[in-house]
Amino acid sequence: MKKIVLLVLLAVNSNLFAQQSKTGKIDSLMTAVYNRGQFTGSILIANQGKVVYKKAFGMADREKKIPFTLNTQEYIGSISKQFTAMGIAILEDRGKLKYSQSIRDFFQELPAFMQSVTVQNLLYHTSGLAIFDDYPDMTEKNVFDILLKQNKLRFTPGTKFEYCNAGYSLLGMIIEKVSGQSLNGFLTANIFKPLGMNHTVVNEISHRNTTRAIGYGLYGDINNYDSFMGGNVSIISTVEDLYKWDEALYHFKQVKQATLAEVFTPSSQAVNNTALLLKDNMFGDKSYGFGIWIAMHNDAKDFFHDGAFSGYMAYNERITSDHTDIIELSNLRHAPEYEIRQAIVNILANKPYSLPKITASVWLNAKITADGIDSAISGYRPLQKTDTANYAFSEYDLNQYAYLLLRANRINEAIKVFKLNTELHPDSFNVYDSLADGYEKAGDKAKALESCMKALKLDPNNDYEKNRIKGFESQ
Repeated sequence: MKKIVLLVLLAVNSNLFAQQSKTGKIDSLMTAVYNRGQFTGSILIANQGKVVYKKAFGMADREKKIPFTLNTQEYIGSISKQFTAMGIAILEDRGKLKYSQSIRDFFQELPAFMQSVTVQNLLYHTSGLAIFDDYPDMTEKNVFDILLKQNKLRFTPGTKFEYCNAGYSLLGMIIEKVSGQSLNGFLTANIFKPLGMNHTVVNEISHRNTTRAIGYGLYGDINNYDSFMGGNVSIISTVEDLYKWDEALYHFKQVKQATLAEVFTPSSQAVNNTALLLKDNMFGDKSYGFGIWIAMHNDAKDFFHDGAFSGYMAYNERITSDHTDIIELSNLRHAPEYEIRQAIVNILANKPYSLPKITASVWLNAKITADGIDSAISGYRPLQKTDTANYAFSEYDLNQYAYLLLRANRINEAIKVFKLNTELHPDSFNVYDSLADGYEKAGDKAKALESCMKALKLDPNNDYEKNRIKGFESQ
């Protein structure tokens, strides 16, 4: 009997040590990522249904020196879509609407050619509605005005997947119209409050949240604007509230189980359309459900979504095979959420992991600040050849950094970074077109024209470039 008890204790202690070891590795990962300037915010990891790690890093407000804590609220971006979709499911469950209904049943003022677009199309991103770029303080009404001006659908509804933020703003407006409540009022009464999500809210233009974290860009710049597009991206929350949400979805009581099954059925299966089944390098086959991506992990469903806009990044994942939750909130717009996720998955599976690579333009920015543009560019060339283990080198990121300098009227520095990009990527028409932007802002029309000519030589059928050249030649 004593031997059996001893074996049981050894097994318990062994499991505890293994879990502690994993926790230590996760902490080492996150500490390194924070120290490398790649993450500020909060993170929560659960495994086998138990929280094994939760911690906050850095500042919620750098100017006021307010630390980021586990209770710090921030935008969760497109993770908002999960709550909007569940709000629609609740209304369907109560007989207040049908997934098969046309969106014009709710908004007759929408163009007649949208009659074929259904609520289900909005949920699955198969609507063919307009695609747009967001801007500060964008509202539901702004999105609706875009839809009113749309002159035709982008494709026949239901035939293909195209991620569409407008669809989820419209779903939020449908919830408001059918329920007679604001989106925040409905989701608070039916989801946030019942689940004890006391730090979660749909940010409203009439009741702006003023305590959320400040958003930042990759180079320490403030990138901090609000969004009031409702069901699309406008929810503010915390890691611990999102954990309550993920856990509740294992036994969600606000709808019937049959309704919940519909929510978590991949669209490719629900409508029997393989065109809605997509390939993903990290997750394999994936398809959209109701506000959530669905893949498979160890022969069980894996639910995940990211959210990003302004200076915010968010990620949540619910791996059902081992009851794992991964929740990341960062007020650093370009935090490497998927690389962090993969490292954590590897740690939990007792596999080796790699640190996310640092965007090389961050190194360039720091070097310019310390030593000046010429020294920085001289150092960038050998770095790009010798340290691909730690740094990620990208034409796109370098170009974006040059535009950041250009917008800050650091024109000479921007031109030198644009020129570096043409040197490193001589076969890309885009880098020459961007260099032309730098010269144009500097007032050097001759060099701008020369750069456009090089861009056109690389892409002879580019009508935009042809028209740009005509414009320079006519001046």
